[in-house]
Amino acid sequence: MRRQVALSLPMSNSMNAAGEVVVVGGGIWGLSTAYHLAELGGTVRVLERNADVAQETTPRAAGLVGQIRTSPTMCRAIGYALDLLSDFAEATGHDPGLRRPGSLLVALTSERMEAYERQIDLAGRSGVEAAFVSHDEMQRLCPAMDVSQVKGGVFVTGDGYVDPARCAQAYAAAARDRGVRIECNTEAKGLEMQAGKVCAVDTNRGRFEADRVIVTSGPWSGRLLRGFGLGSLPMQTIRHQRARTIAVAGVPEHHPVVRVTDVSCYVRPEQGGYLYGFFEPDPTLIDLDVLPADFCTDDVAEPRDKIAEAARRLTPIFPALGDLQIAEYSQGVTSFAPDGNYLIGPVPDAEGVFVASGCAALGIAGSAAIGRWLARWILDGDSGDDLGEFGLRRFSDRADDRSWVRSESREFYASYYSIR
Repeated sequence: MRRQVALSLPMSNSMNAAGEVVVVGGGIWGLSTAYHLAELGGTVRVLERNADVAQETTPRAAGLVGQIRTSPTMCRAIGYALDLLSDFAEATGHDPGLRRPGSLLVALTSERMEAYERQIDLAGRSGVEAAFVSHDEMQRLCPAMDVSQVKGGVFVTGDGYVDPARCAQAYAAAARDRGVRIECNTEAKGLEMQAGKVCAVDTNRGRFEADRVIVTSGPWSGRLLRGFGLGSLPMQTIRHQRARTIAVAGVPEHHPVVRVTDVSCYVRPEQGGYLYGFFEPDPTLIDLDVLPADFCTDDVAEPRDKIAEAARRLTPIFPALGDLQIAEYSQGVTSFAPDGNYLIGPVPDAEGVFVASGCAALGIAGSAAIGRWLARWILDGDSGDDLGEFGLRRFSDRADDRSWVRSESREFYASYYSIR
């Protein structure tokens, strides 16, 4: 195990050494990127506007890590995440809180069972172990589930979940151990360019020189780029919510993540109770451009009505949820591109500036690969994967049509668990 080193981060407005990479945004994507850059020998500084890292969207995520993906690139990305996080505590001394009890995909209709047959085939071709399981096995996995209401189910071996805040803090601690400077209470105000190339970031705490800048500010990334005079991003910010019940007896250690896709819901264990949420069919869109500059996730109202709807959808399958009190509501925001894929790459007409955004409710699971892709792209000139499906210019002229971006992104979120 590597020795942990506590670093003192001086509060200074002086310029840092040339060649530094500045990461704007200290959520889980920015922290993973900083860690991976440092692992490759980069000199890195993270700028975070809040008093601590991972305070906005990261801790409000469910942290699900599922291996079945339609994109080969995303299959490799999830595989890398599971490999990295499984060994992270031993390699770095910082535990990301990964658990791998598997996933149970529940079908309520014959049509969904047919769709799951296709997913099992897809999983096999990707090297993922998935198979239909009996009702008795589903009952063993999830004792609180009323399996008489279920048509069938698929168990995916090796799937799991992390505590998102713990995972982000593990990235941060490992990054600090490798020399990364994390500057909190530091808000990026603008970029300085020379001959079309970035040379510094201006902040409320002074000027930081940089050879390259990576914007990983979640839903705020588009607004930041516009403020920097670098155009916009084709994505829509959408409210996303979950809740955690009080603790209850009988939740076994082996309880998997359960996805009840026919009602767009998921359930997993959390602190002795259940964490659950859903993708609402009529999602609440958030326009950051008309909100105050200091808008943060805490300003989103608690989604009590939507969580009540999720409970109504789940209660026929998990009757106990109808009686369990809510211990915590979590109101979050996510961002979707029209096709539900990430937005990653160099910003046009701004040499040295990169962005990664559009997490599409797959931000935690994708964080490891995002960090590796960006680090290799920045330091080696090659991300290591063909990332064309995430390219910033893939929508051509439609990217500037805000009505189209809003409509398509909203529809993708609303149909997240639909049979495609």
